[in-house]
This record gives sequence, C-alpha cells and structure tokens, in this order.
Amino acid sequence: MLNIKKILEPCSDNSKIIMNENSCDSVSFYGADQKGNSLFVKMTHRGYHKTELILQVTLSDGRVYVLPDCPDTITVGDISQKWSASGLKIESLEPRQRWRITYNGFLRNQCRGNTSNNDNVEHIHLNFIFIGKPRPLEWPGDWSTYLHADALAREPWKNSDSMHKIQLIDDTGFDLWGSIIGQITFKDSNTSEFYLRGLCQRRWGKHESYQFHKTITIVGVTQHGAMYYFGVSNTKHSFSHMQFGHLQEAGGMIAKIDWIDLQLSDFEKEDTFSNYKIVFTAAGKQYSSVINNYLVGDAITYYNDQPWAYTTRNLRVQLNGSTGVGLMITCCSYTGPRQIQTSITKIQRITQPDTFAQKNKYILHFDDKQCQNESVVGGKGYSLAILTSIDTDDVLPPGFCVTSLALERQLQHHKQLQNLVNDIIDISCCKKKKDLESCCQKAVSIIQDTPVEKEIAEMILQGLKELESFVNEKGVWRYAIRSSAIGEDSEETSAAGQNSTYLGVKNTSDVIECVAKCWASLFSYQSVEYRRQNGLPIRASMGVCIQRMVDAEAAGVMFTRHPTTGDPSSIVITANYGLGETIVSGKVEPDTFMIHRKWDNTLTIDSSVLGNKEHKILLDDRNGVITSALSEQEIKKISISDTSALRLAKIGLHLESLFGSARDVEWAIVDEQIYMLQARPITSINAWTDFEIMHELDSGVPCDVDLMTFANIGEVLPYPISPLSISTIIKVLNLSLCAKFNKFDCYYLHMVGMRCAMNYLDVSAWIFASSTLQDVSKEVTMMNKMIDLAICGRIVTTPEVHAAAIEKYGIVSEWRRLYIMYETFITTWQNDALVKKTINIFNKYTLDANEFDTPHDLYNTLNEKYGEIFLIGKGHNVASLVSVSYQMMAMSFLTNGSDNFTSEHLADIAVLLSSCTNVISTEVPIALGKIAACIRRSGKANEFSKLETAKVITWLELNCPPAAEKLQLFFKMHGHRCVHELDFFTEPWVLKPDNIINTIQVLAMSIEENYMNKTLSVEETLTSLKTSTSSIIKWFLRKIIPLCRKAVTLREMTKNVIISALHILRLAYRRLGVLMVMESYIPDEQLIFFLTHQEIGQLLNNHNQLFVRKALRRRKIYQKVTKFEYPEFSTGMPVPIEPTFDASSYEGCTKIEGTSVCGGSVLGRACVITDLSEVKIIQHGDILITHCTDIGWSPYFPLLAGIVTELGGLISHGAVVAREYGLPCIVGAKGATQVFQTNDTVLLAGDVGTLQLIEKA
Repeated sequence: MLNIKKILEPCSDNSKIIMNENSCDSVSFYGADQKGNSLFVKMTHRGYHKTELILQVTLSDGRVYVLPDCPDTITVGDISQKWSASGLKIESLEPRQRWRITYNGFLRNQCRGNTSNNDNVEHIHLNFIFIGKPRPLEWPGDWSTYLHADALAREPWKNSDSMHKIQLIDDTGFDLWGSIIGQITFKDSNTSEFYLRGLCQRRWGKHESYQFHKTITIVGVTQHGAMYYFGVSNTKHSFSHMQFGHLQEAGGMIAKIDWIDLQLSDFEKEDTFSNYKIVFTAAGKQYSSVINNYLVGDAITYYNDQPWAYTTRNLRVQLNGSTGVGLMITCCSYTGPRQIQTSITKIQRITQPDTFAQKNKYILHFDDKQCQNESVVGGKGYSLAILTSIDTDDVLPPGFCVTSLALERQLQHHKQLQNLVNDIIDISCCKKKKDLESCCQKAVSIIQDTPVEKEIAEMILQGLKELESFVNEKGVWRYAIRSSAIGEDSEETSAAGQNSTYLGVKNTSDVIECVAKCWASLFSYQSVEYRRQNGLPIRASMGVCIQRMVDAEAAGVMFTRHPTTGDPSSIVITANYGLGETIVSGKVEPDTFMIHRKWDNTLTIDSSVLGNKEHKILLDDRNGVITSALSEQEIKKISISDTSALRLAKIGLHLESLFGSARDVEWAIVDEQIYMLQARPITSINAWTDFEIMHELDSGVPCDVDLMTFANIGEVLPYPISPLSISTIIKVLNLSLCAKFNKFDCYYLHMVGMRCAMNYLDVSAWIFASSTLQDVSKEVTMMNKMIDLAICGRIVTTPEVHAAAIEKYGIVSEWRRLYIMYETFITTWQNDALVKKTINIFNKYTLDANEFDTPHDLYNTLNEKYGEIFLIGKGHNVASLVSVSYQMMAMSFLTNGSDNFTSEHLADIAVLLSSCTNVISTEVPIALGKIAACIRRSGKANEFSKLETAKVITWLELNCPPAAEKLQLFFKMHGHRCVHELDFFTEPWVLKPDNIINTIQVLAMSIEENYMNKTLSVEETLTSLKTSTSSIIKWFLRKIIPLCRKAVTLREMTKNVIISALHILRLAYRRLGVLMVMESYIPDEQLIFFLTHQEIGQLLNNHNQLFVRKALRRRKIYQKVTKFEYPEFSTGMPVPIEPTFDASSYEGCTKIEGTSVCGGSVLGRACVITDLSEVKIIQHGDILITHCTDIGWSPYFPLLAGIVTELGGLISHGAVVAREYGLPCIVGAKGATQVFQTNDTVLLAGDVGTLQLIEKA
C-alpha cells in the first residue's frame, strides 16, 4: 500500500548550510506557454551572504524584462529570509511541491535600447505560484544508469575507484515538473494572467564554476503536453562527457532519458541552432527533438565574479512532430573582460544580533545591543534600536525600552492580574462563557491602577536620569510613551494602533503611570480581539518605548515606495506643521510630496500638493500636547521645503538599502535637523492577491489541447472545495484513481480555482479503457459516443477532439486493445470480491474524536487514517468502472451495427438501466415518505407542517414517537449524505437537518402515493424495447442486464461507504477545530476547513499567525469563487466566464433538447432552481429544472413529476434515481435554467428528450 502519511506530510526541503565561497544552494524555475510568454528565475546563495540572481520575463509581443543590473547577477541576500534578494522573494508553500515567486520593483526592458539607459527601466509587479507534479526526480539518484555507464565508459580506467566518479560531483538536488500560474502588473497598472508549464530545479553543493568546464541544458514544453529536460556537461573532477535528462510524457508519466545523441562539440558554432536534431530514448520509446532559435528575445548573457557566465536562448522546438517552445542555457567559464559593475562590498544589510537580555534587565537603552532583540523589547523597540545603531547624520531622539520581562514580573507578582489574564484567555478560547468585552474592560482598569513593581519603577526613573544627563539642555523634557508589542511592526504584520501611545508626558510619575496604561492596553478588548481574530496568542507580551519628544516644526510620514502599488519610482511624503500625530491619526489632510526615483537613485520632485490643513498638535508645558489652529499663512503654505523633502527621500533610500525592504518612516524637523522617529516595514507590498489565493492549490496547467470539463464531477462537487478537502480527500482520491493504471504522476481530479474539473481525454480512458480518447482508434467510434452519453448526456467527441487525441496519444495498437479488453474482463471478474473487501475495511474503520483532549494527539491520529480511505476509494473506483463497463456492453448490443444513436436507442437504454434494486440512494425518498405517512396517520400533519424546523424533533418525540424513531433511524442510515458531500466543509443532513425536515413537512401535507417505479423483470424489459433486435442479441442482453443492475447497486453501495468514512473524518476535523480554538490557534472552529492538512500540522508545531491570516483570506475568496461560472468544456486552462445569457440564441424558443435517461411525458409547473438553498419553493407535482443533481436532492424526488438538468449523463445520480421512480428525465438540456422560469407550464417529453413551453408564467 502507498505510504499515504508520507504523501500528506511530505519530506522537508530545508535550506542547506553553505560551507565556503565555493559552495552554493540554488533554486530555479522555468515556465512557458505556446504563445511565446515565459519566465526564468534562478537564485543561488553563496558564502558571505552573496547571492546570484537571474530574473527573465519574455512576453509574446517581443518584450524581454530583466533585472536592472543585468548582466551582473551579484547582489546581497536578505538576512531575515533565505530565498529573498533585491526584491525577488521565493517562498516554499509546501515542501517539494509549491512555491510562491514574487517581485515588486524595477525591471529593464531589453527591447528598448541601451541597457544603461534609465528610460527603459519600468516598475513591474510579478506574482506567481509554482505547482509541482506529485513526484520529484532526485539528482543524481534518478540519473539513468545507462547514461551513467556511458559517462564511465568514456573515461580511462585507472582502478576500481573509477567506478565511483559520480561521488566526485558535489551536486545534489531534485527536478520537479509542474506549472507556473500568476499575474504580471505593468507600469500602466494593466494586469495580465499567465498559465505556464515547465520545470523547477533545486541544487546544493559546490558551485557550477567549481565543478564544470561547460554545461548545455535544454528544456522543452510542447503543445500536446510532453515536456523534456536534457543536457551535457564537461566536469573538472570526474566525467569529461556526461549526459543527463528526463521526460514528462504527454499523458503525464515521468521517465528517465536512457540514451541521447547530444554532444558538447555540436554547440561550438552559433548556426547549430537552426533545425538542430537531437534523438533520445525514454521508457522504451524513441523521441526526436528539433530546436531552432526563437525570434522573441536575443540571447542574454549573465555574469558573476567567478568568473562564470550563463547564456539563455529562447527556442522553438518540436518533439516527434509536436511543436513547442523551450529554453537553452549555456554555462561556462568566462575569460573576457570583467562585466560586473557593482561591488558587493558597497551593499550593506542590517543584521539582528543574537542577543539575550538578563532576567532582571527591565530597561534597555536604544543604543544597547540587547535592545535589538525583538522578543524582548517588541517590534517598535527593536526598530528604534536598529535606527540608533545606524551611522548617519540623521538624529534619533534618545530613549529606552521597558522590556517585556518587566510586564511578566508585574503579572507574576500580582495574583489578581494573573487571574484576569487567564479569564481573558479562557473566554477567548471558549473555555468559559462570559462577556469578553466586559472582562477586558475590568482587566484594563485593574492593570493600569495596580502600582508598578518598585524595582521596575526605580529602573525607569534611573533610565530617565541617564537620558537627561546625556544632553545638557535646560528646560523640561517631554516624553512619548509608546506600546511595543512582541510581533508588531514585522515584515508580515503591523498591528498598528492596537495598543496605547501617550505624548507629551512630563512628570516621572506620569511616565510610570503611562507605562502601566500601555501594559493595560495589551488586554483591551480591541487588542485582544485583534489577536484572537488573527490567530495570535492571547497571552501576549510587550515592551514600552520611552523616548524624548522633539518640539517639531513639521513632521509626517514617508513611504519609500508607493504604499499601494509598491512602485519604487514613487516615494510618498506627507507632512504637517507640529507633531506628526495629526497625520498618523488621520485628523488632517496633509501636504503631500511625490518624489520620483530613478533606477540609479536620482531623485526629483514630481509634485507637491497643498493639503487642507486646519490645525496642528504642539508640545505644551502645562498639558503635554495641545491642538492649535493653523494661521492663515500656514494654511496656504506647504509645511516643508522642497530641499527638506529631497533630504527625507535620500534618507529613505538609505534606510531601504540597510533594511533590504521598503520602509514606512515617521520623521520630524526642528531647525532644519531631521529626526527619525520610527521605521517599520510596508507590509502590503508583497501581499497575496485574490488570484494567488484562488489558484494556490490548483493541480497545474493543462496542455493546450486538453479538453477540461466539469461534466459528471460537477454533479458530485458542484461548488468550490475547501482547502482542507483539497489537501486530503482530493489528493487521496486522485491516488486511488491512479492506482488502477499505476500512474501516480497524473491527476484525474484536476483543481482549478478551488473547483474540481477533469481532463476529458484522460477520464474517458479511465471509465472505460477500450476505444477511448487515450487509447484512440483511427475514427470516432460508437464506443466514444456511448462514453459521451454516459458522462455528459450528449456527444462531445467531435472530429476535432478526436484529432487532438490522436496527436497527443497516437493510435492504439491491436495488441494494446486486446490487453485493455483482458484487463477489463479481469476487473469485472474481481469486482464482487473487491467490494466485499472494501466493506470489510470500512466496518473496521473507527475514530472517536471526542476521546481526544489535545489537538496534537488528534492531528497525529488523523495522519494515520487515510490509508483506509485510499483503499475504500480504490474499491469504489473499480465498482464504478465495472458498472459503466457493463452499461457500455449493453448499449453496444442494443445499438449493434448503428453509427449513431436514435431516439429509440436512448429510450431503450433508459429502460435497460432501470429497475436496479437495493440502490441505496433511492432509499432516501422512500424513508422520508414513510416518516410523512406516519405523521399523516397521527392526524397532526397540519400542525406539524407549520412548526419551526428547530422545534420539529422535540415535537415528534412528544406527539408522534414512531415518526421520531424513523427520523432518528434515517439520520443514522443516511445522515452523512448531502449535496457536495465529498467536502469536509459541507454540513450533511445529520448536522444541518433543516432541508430534510422541510421536505417531510411538505410530504406530510401531500396525497400519499407510492412513487417507486415498478420493477421490470429481464423478460419484461426486453419485451418493452422499441429497437428491433435479433434473438442472439436478446440472449446476450438477458445475461448482461442482471449484471448491469447489480453493478449499479454495488457502485452506489461503495459510494455510500466512502462518504460514511469521510464523515467520520469530518467529525474528527470539527473536533480538531474546537480543540485548536481552545488553545487559541485559530479564532473559530470553522476556519480549520480553510487550512490545508499540512498547514494545520505546521500551525500546531509553530504558532504562526500567517497561516491564520491566509485561511481568513481563503474563506472570503471561497464566497467569491462560489459565484464564478465556468464553461462545461474548455480547451486548455478553464477560465471563469461572465454569467451571460445570449437571448438571441433562444429567441422565440419554446423547446429545448436534451438526452433522455428515463422515458414518459408529463405536463406541469416548472420549478427552476439553481441552488439547493431554494428548494423550499418546490411544490408537489413540479417539473424540476436545475443545473445538476446529486444525493442531496434525493429527499425532493417524491414531490416531483419530472426532472431536467443542464449537466449529467446516463450514469449521473439524477438519472439513476429518476429511473427508479419512473420520473421522466432528460439531462444535458443546455440553457434550460435560463430559458424557462418558475411557474411556467411546460411539457417534458422524456421519450424524445425535449422540454417545451406550453404557457408562460
């Protein structure tokens, strides 16, 4: 059995230790589409914080963007984040699976002239997600043994050590095929979406320049899905000629390249790139690749200081006739003149020292190294300490921090304070049921009134004396007392304004009092609720900054990049007279300067706008601070000079360079002296976009010819799927689907924007493996059409689709066809035994989540519970395959000799597929009908029908105990079912019984009828057929019909089993959510469904609020995505469409056609429902017109006279249940929900597959 636990918790991909300047750790990404768009990113970390960086964006219109320093690749990596340098950030989202790639800054347009010209430098914002295939290839572990042997054979034999030359190559890592999905926002604010396919590579060990003389690598991405990577190298210490490579086949399988005729000598001349042919073999098949130079973008050469050069060339490629695009990279030693312009020694970064404060260190001055420990002094204190350490002419007002240790001591020495804090924590985590706001108000009042511990107060007084002794100035000092919570003002979050600040504090006693007030503000309702909602620990801590205030003539805020767009060419400065509090608090409209910054840091004033200022805040000897009206002259004059604005901008650039990221700077000016008051990160620049959140958990980008569909799967999963379910259910069910053909590199369930789709070229092959689009015949066969009807309810395999399948997969051989038939026979033969095994596995599957008291223990147990889900899913998949196989056989005999389906064929097929006994989904409406009948017999149906749903169960227990017992039994048997039941986030009937109860109330008032269709015997079925058939055909049908009916029963039985098993897990995750709320990991238990399974584990191991913030974003996006509409079929990547209705297509239309799945005709009221929440409008005898149905609609079938769906096929749930009830039903009636409306009188003719308007409402 597969190690499912390992798949759910993949191995880590930690950063590697770089031992010396010859060592490195690198990651690279390449992706391209067939239009000519491509992205190439490579980041290589070297010793001494040196980083090599390549970012190359090629667009189909001929533009090529590179970093402004190109061809220089050397820069300094950010200290705080490993994969971050010069604004390019690469974040691992899921080890060896997903990465986020962002860049917000200057790029140089190579197509606009001189590379040293500032005019071709533009602001570009990139946001991409790399999504890897399930299995990476290890290097050199997965290097082909044939190519390894070839490399050895070329070397002179010295001794037995020659066999181990591979060990002389210190180059380890992995390759991962995948997709890159994202957006680029250009300088004009236009945003374009890109769907690319390509390769990720991780390498660590010795740098290429240390190990290789020369390396040629080529990556190709073809139109029909195949992708390949191969190369050849000449090493310095081992092989003089080594070849390597691998291939992703068009069908998704990954194979090593075992032989290739690629030679380094062929690449000495430029003209080798014209129709250069490379032949290779992989997985026993020969491939021929042809490469040509691509006109979009010239070759670009990058340099580092080894010296070492990389040259990239965009290519046009072919692989066995399939066209595509690619990239060739040439790496070699460089002996020409020095190309690097920037000295690495000129770039400096601030580093956070490893400092630890002593336990009795209750204050730390800003210039103390220990004050640069954020966990001791908080975010604001750390920022001020760092600013103080900078060697600059700009002044920071002196001050010190009261450390978090002081607050901890204050709480420890006062039992009442501890109890108050514990109460707040217990209420926030739902352990106690009290009013949180009133509890917080009480805590604030008591904490600020509790005297500060004597030792702490004395240290604060001593700190004030030391401050005043540093500067010989007469007069009274004023202080700003600011809260500095641990975790605020970080690169990820600001938490601005959550805690208190006090300005103009004069007396020492007032300073100490304000320190206590700052501590108290940490437990204010506003602050506690902020932490609770963002998944931060409620038991927080803080430092308090005490800083001398300057009597500012003017003050304000500066953003070193545009705060909204992150544009580095725009520095924004806001200013007002007096203290900056008027701007920070938003009390006035300030003066605004827009400073234009060129790439070479030349600064000019773009604009200065006079603000509508009316007042200012000044220091006051008596009151600390006062608000004063501006004079007429001040109102009409900008508060700072152009010179001061440019000086501020220059300071901002310096700070940005030191911190390595954009800054939000508070400043003040006194007598032309600029004071820095604070410098915090601008957290919004690399914020996640809605597009990223929506596509983060996608399966990848299908190739250009893939036919993606929401048919069939859209009935089972009609809504967006929660991240938790995507990371567990969808992943495991995909593996169970892959297990049938041992193709674990593929996706059958394909996630697109939180919705589940299928690749029709692949899924039709899975459902019935003969004469399908993956093993395709020369012509469109009747079997293709049968599969179309089964899945979609209409013919989909057009000549164009068929031709695309041939181009992608080729024509199946006769031997392959015979093998497929043999496999199908064996599978059907083993079906009964496999179903029995599946049921036995489920019967032993137990998990009582209520036994667990800690989230860690429950999470670890959940990790162990997916192996059985895999096996149960595998059993259901085989049962489904067998069911459809029998149906296809029956249809084949029925349509024997026909090239197309007739209306008689469709009507007869509906008859053949009816009369299946013991289908579990049909038990639902029967059970509800019995409950309603029991209530009618009590004589209290009228009273029952008027009850509120919340009171029904209690009423039944008192007034109709037999019905109460039947309802309890119903929930026990079917309570785990509902619409969208494969998603953990969905509440099934047992958790949300409202719709079931509403249905019973309607049924109780209806005329009692038996809606079950009469079960036809085999002979009765054959007699009722309209298609003329020979005696031999009837003989075959007599044998197949019972098998067909039994297979449907087993299919529905195994589906019920897997839904039951998943409901056990659903309840466990709901319990896990409760436990995580109780330990303040998440703010509410429902949020667990918007974390992936892996993220839950990471959150439990490391209380990282970023996971919670992302989950909150996902929940909002989920609601947005719910409203998106997709076409039923899309070639290539499915993209949401605007919900439109082409009235002209249906003008004068009174009839819509679909596929008949159950015969009969009925005239009645149309009831048009597009969402299950609208089912209350259903009336007895309605003809339901909807998008699709699944088990969740079963309770309403007894009320209906007919069913029409826009999606669906012969095997859809609606078709199965409609046949059991004898309800006329057509599927695939495109546009029906838009053409008709509720209260129309319509005629549903199930025999001929039409819905006709008789009278408009």
